[in-house]
Amino acid sequence: MQENRLGLAGRIANRLLDSPIVPLFVLACLLLGSYALVVTPREDRPDIDVPTATILIPWPGAGVERVDNQLARKAVSWVRELPDVNDVRSSSANHAALLSVEFAAGTAKEKAFSQLSELFGARSDELPSNAGPATIETFGASRLVVLTATLNSKTLGPDGLEEVAAELTSDVLRIPGVRDVKRFGGKRAAVEILPDPSQLAARKIPLNQLADAVAGANLQLPIGRLESPPVTHLQAGMTLDQLEQLGRIPVGRDGGGPVYLEQVADIRHGRVQNNQAVLHWQAGHSAPFPAVTLAVTTLEGRNVSNVTEAVISRLEQFENEVLPADVHLDITLDAGEDATARVYNVLSQLLTGTLVVVGIIWLGLGWRAAVVIAIMMPSSLAIVPYLYHHLGFTLNPVSIAAMILAIGILSDDAVVILENVARHFQRAGEKSRELTVKAVNEVGNPTILADLLVVATLLPTAYITGEMGQYIRAIPLGASAAVLFSLLVALTITPYFGYRLLKVKQSESDEKAGQQSQEKRGEDSPFVARYRGLLAPFIRFAKLRWLFYLGLVVLLLLSLALLATRTVQIGLTPLLDRNLFAVKVELPATATLTESLGVASDLNRQLRQLPEVRAVTVYAGLDPPMIYPPETLTAPNEKAPRDLTLHVSLVPENQRDRQSYQVSREVAQQLGSWLVPHQATGHIARIPSGPASDRAITAEIYGPSPQARQVVADALEQWLGKQEGVITTSQSPMTALPSLDLNVNPQQAATYGVIPAEVTRTLSLAIAGKTLGDWSGSHYAWDSVPIILRLAKQDRGSEQAIRSLYTLSASGQPVPLESLLEFSHADGEPARYRRNLMPVTTVFADLDRSMAQPLSVQLEALVNEQWPGTEIRWRQPPDEAATPLLYWSGEWEMTRGVYRDLAVAGLVVMVLIYVLLAGWFGSYTLPLLIMLPIPLIFIGVIPAHWLWGINIAGTGVLGVIALGGIVTRNAILLVDFIEQRLNEGMALKEAVVQAGAQRTRPILLTAATVMFGSGVLIFEPALEPLGLTLASGVLVSTLLTLVLIPILYYHAFSPGDNHQAKE
Repeated sequence: MQENRLGLAGRIANRLLDSPIVPLFVLACLLLGSYALVVTPREDRPDIDVPTATILIPWPGAGVERVDNQLARKAVSWVRELPDVNDVRSSSANHAALLSVEFAAGTAKEKAFSQLSELFGARSDELPSNAGPATIETFGASRLVVLTATLNSKTLGPDGLEEVAAELTSDVLRIPGVRDVKRFGGKRAAVEILPDPSQLAARKIPLNQLADAVAGANLQLPIGRLESPPVTHLQAGMTLDQLEQLGRIPVGRDGGGPVYLEQVADIRHGRVQNNQAVLHWQAGHSAPFPAVTLAVTTLEGRNVSNVTEAVISRLEQFENEVLPADVHLDITLDAGEDATARVYNVLSQLLTGTLVVVGIIWLGLGWRAAVVIAIMMPSSLAIVPYLYHHLGFTLNPVSIAAMILAIGILSDDAVVILENVARHFQRAGEKSRELTVKAVNEVGNPTILADLLVVATLLPTAYITGEMGQYIRAIPLGASAAVLFSLLVALTITPYFGYRLLKVKQSESDEKAGQQSQEKRGEDSPFVARYRGLLAPFIRFAKLRWLFYLGLVVLLLLSLALLATRTVQIGLTPLLDRNLFAVKVELPATATLTESLGVASDLNRQLRQLPEVRAVTVYAGLDPPMIYPPETLTAPNEKAPRDLTLHVSLVPENQRDRQSYQVSREVAQQLGSWLVPHQATGHIARIPSGPASDRAITAEIYGPSPQARQVVADALEQWLGKQEGVITTSQSPMTALPSLDLNVNPQQAATYGVIPAEVTRTLSLAIAGKTLGDWSGSHYAWDSVPIILRLAKQDRGSEQAIRSLYTLSASGQPVPLESLLEFSHADGEPARYRRNLMPVTTVFADLDRSMAQPLSVQLEALVNEQWPGTEIRWRQPPDEAATPLLYWSGEWEMTRGVYRDLAVAGLVVMVLIYVLLAGWFGSYTLPLLIMLPIPLIFIGVIPAHWLWGINIAGTGVLGVIALGGIVTRNAILLVDFIEQRLNEGMALKEAVVQAGAQRTRPILLTAATVMFGSGVLIFEPALEPLGLTLASGVLVSTLLTLVLIPILYYHAFSPGDNHQAKE
């Protein structure tokens, strides 16, 4: 065959059919892919990096109203001017404002931090007097903890555990890839100076004077150098490296001479008490023991699995060589092990899918064709991990899903070519080089077009914004790369090996000759006869065709009705099986640490009854390790004993019958009743598998006044509590602590000659305390040891202790502070919250997702509105609210953004498909005919979700878009063969029958490879919706396409139906 008469595919096959480069190309592909699989970092889920920053701006004593109006609003307005900022929230308390800034997805954390730092540095003089400086902290995926190890002991208390943990921290930090190690629990070493108020009063020494004396004595500064030879460095002052030296610091004088610190204060060196606790229980222990948790984070771009493996190896070595026998080390979180297990699990599914596809080809085309597919598929997929490695993606279940998704698609190229080559060999009764090139050339052009259409359907989804965009981006990029590379492989490797491996058996030749003899006599082969019998009634009777169309429309409407009636519900991402979840508890504002630990003890006792629970770690009065993204913005106050978190560790998933979300669901269902005796509320927090909100339902209430917002918030919370599936509800802002205001009486202060500021400083030193420097005599290698001045715990824990404090008058006489202060008790003022400057009250609800989804409850609120005069808004938060307004945010806000972007991507895909088809076929109507089967996908997908019992997720919708390309691909092959037969002079009726019959086998083989090859994703929980969508959609749409396309083509272009034949 002359090369100038060949198309692109034919020319490539003609040039490379005998080239020795092809085997070397296969080897290079395999080596490249193997290298990339080894060096590409592994994770259990894709990085979702939406940079978030918190900005804390103190303004001592300003009060909630002034902080909100004069500080928070001003700072938020500045931040909103930055170009990459999406959302700004603020909370204002008595003494500070806290801003939470969300940047656009993909913004570099360094850029975000520099923008904020520059902003507040330039405008710091515009802050109110005494406000600031601003403390900026950025958060991202790299800040999430990848490993937690808990040290606990029955005999060794928090002091000893802290020493062991500090030594272990310094060891772990030396491991390559470790970013930071934080300790939670234990007691920090310090030197405490605890003054005796009565002694200070008797010796007429004010607390301010004592603080200045100690701070000045513990000071050493460089003051230059002596220039005369020899040049000598100079430093002046003194350092305190002995407790005796500290005690001998003179702090004043009395009639007997100097007064030393040890005479008026108790000096203690050791572990200081704090108002927080960490306890740990694990199976086999009779009760929770004091604990210290080490939380490890990794550097960006490092392989989490390798880092955590190295850390655990060092921990085990430390446990065997150094750790006391009565100290237990428990690994409560290992994200690296989880990542490795999930990646290997999905890789095994990739191997399974590949073997399934090879087996299908073996059954359909024989073992020789299956060998060609077995060579072609890994060669085609090899480009994907290499691409990931260079684009900065990691190997995770979602990115590997791109290769599994591509299995069915990329095998189609080889199947179409092999089937056509085999058909030409069998028809001729021999194989030859010319027949191979001719067969490749015949199907090459539609194959190229079909691949371009698949890529056109996938690539637009790579531009989806937000968290879901980052979550799924690897799928369209990886699958598109695999499809394009598979086209190159199919046009090079497949003809090369097909020509050498495919054989024509004599029996097959005889059978084919018999079929050709039948065709010459005008008789159909058995398969053609059956296919003709299927199509004949529709070709003969127009009314039957219309009934067929109507039936399809009815099936489509019934499928969509499953969504409208919420029989099949819409969600974001499925819940994954994790070995750890958290129970977040909030006690009444006045709760003490003892009460908080009492609640923890009761919860621990209940959790121990669950057979899946292996360990429970209690964090009371402090933030726990950040194992999931930061939750909803809280007030800018220090953590209080009311804040309680329990990390619940489960036995490995292969040792339990239930998934972790099923266990946590049972806990959530009973949590309310467990907390009722303590007047506490709580909810379950899980490590997300993808884009997620920390609470299932989040309702933001806007309105003209706090009272109007509160009325709606109370009514909404009450209504939510009655809805099916709602487990717990809560509101923000929360009840504040009662306050005791100590106001200096200016007249009394003037009478005694006392400066009011000195009174305030004395109170601050006595109650809050002050660090006066570090003690240089510390023998701790890792942590500095501060010198802290404050009253003893028993002297600063009550109002009476405050009344017993003294200061000095102008004449040097002690004056009790009680005579200078006015004590005013008041209810605490709750924090004030804003979103983008709009005041807001927020209502939260948590759901039993086996009974209801957030969107269902929210739609129920729309149908049965309980709040007359309140507008319900779904699309975006308001810029103003003259009347009460309810805006669904949280998970719905993310869901809306995801499905909006997916819908836009779907529309773009449809336009691209139409343009490509119109340009290829030179027709405006034929592309519409080819695209008509696309909606049929839903006839398979939606009922399949209903029967399988899962919700539609964002990855499933991505599967629908991908199926659009596959369905169009099948339709193109049918239409192209119809037109080839028409060009050969065959009648239209016979052409649609012959084309359909000849293309049924490769189309069914392609459908089977997609259904069973990509369908293995069903067995990976994170990708179950995608796998089910691909399997069900391709099954139904392919079977209907094989009938619908020939009927539509005949209907559209049959002269007997008063249509003009297509030009």
